[in-house]
Amino acid sequence: MRITFNDRRAGDDLADYLRRSECSVEIVAEQVLEVNPRLPLLQEAAKLEIERLLRVWCKLHPEARITVSCVQGTDAAGLQA
Repeated sequence: MRITFNDRRAGDDLADYLRRSECSVEIVAEQVLEVNPRLPLLQEAAKLEIERLLRVWCKLHPEARITVSCVQGTDAAGLQA
């Protein structure tokens, strides 16, 4: 999944949180992360796991604005805290 964020500090914090939560995180652009669970999961299960983690992170960071998109699919969801 790709996550776009509006603030560099929020992006750094989000990347650290996802890494601590057993996800691999790659910075693909200045304000874009590509995130995948480290455990092998079916695509839908991986999507649900990342969305669950993002809901928690957004509750902890109500000021942050992120947009989530599936790399291989056509789904896109905007999450706001």
